[in-house]
Amino acid sequence: MDGHSLFNLESVNDLGLRSGVDMRPTLVRILTDLYVQKLRHTADEERHYTELALRLLESVDMPTRAAVASRLARHNAPPLAVLRRLAVDLPEVAAPLRAHPLLQPPVSRELTAAEPIAPTAVETAPEEKGLFAETPEAIDAATADHLNELFLAVDASERRLILLNLHIVAPLPAGRTNVSRDPSISTRLEAVLLARRHEEFVQVLAGSLQIPRKQARRIMREELGEPILVAGKALGMPREVLYRILMFVNPTIGHSVERVHALAALYDELTPQAAEGLVAIWRALPNNEQPRATYRPSMTVEEKSPAARVQSSSQRFIAGSRTSGRRNAS
Repeated sequence: MDGHSLFNLESVNDLGLRSGVDMRPTLVRILTDLYVQKLRHTADEERHYTELALRLLESVDMPTRAAVASRLARHNAPPLAVLRRLAVDLPEVAAPLRAHPLLQPPVSRELTAAEPIAPTAVETAPEEKGLFAETPEAIDAATADHLNELFLAVDASERRLILLNLHIVAPLPAGRTNVSRDPSISTRLEAVLLARRHEEFVQVLAGSLQIPRKQARRIMREELGEPILVAGKALGMPREVLYRILMFVNPTIGHSVERVHALAALYDELTPQAAEGLVAIWRALPNNEQPRATYRPSMTVEEKSPAARVQSSSQRFIAGSRTSGRRNAS
């Protein structure tokens, strides 16, 4: 496990020591669901997932292991070590994996000259190689909804662990979501939020990330704060802008200085690739809403940055003072 992954094996052990709820079953399901979204993984990605999955599988219940086995059974190239571990589990767990090609014994007989050679799962047609071979499968709406609800259901510690390792199993490579990093978007989001125009904040956030407004509204109202953190990282939001947004987006967050500082620290650790991976999930959520235009040609004083509003107020005050002075002189 290298320094890029803070979800280390000690952290996995700690998840089972907290009073109350053991989050290891949820985490192994989330990591597996994310892992199977990509057709192919690098050697490092596979190694990281294998280490985490094997450690988690040793301490989760049978239904969780069966769920993991069922998901990996539908993937063309899951980690062989994980498959072998699940294949010797209870019959309920091993059953979906019995027919997986990676677990089949090699063919010992020689092929005759008349027999055609069937292509293997690794061998692809020439036109399927190259860039398109690395393109992950699109996330279906049901899977996206499942992953989104799982993420929102866990606490701050589990969310942090997931986000700091999402680059290992993210559905899309960095930059593939085409999220606009126009600085004016961050300024606009901050301005409408400080003006308490919450529905406009939702509209701008949904339009800039290309996600359903329902999800953008959940992001704004979410009381732990990681979703707005992810949105800010994907948009390339300056840290100071994000800090001010965290103070005002939700009273539960803004009233806890400790929580705001923890989120700001997580923002520095979070990679753009991990943020874009979660945005890709949000984009795939069910969406029956009609698109709305989010472009506005100019900004009112209320929509300017805090510094600009202070400067504008100062200018008005000075101008008023000068006018009053001329009247008194007369």
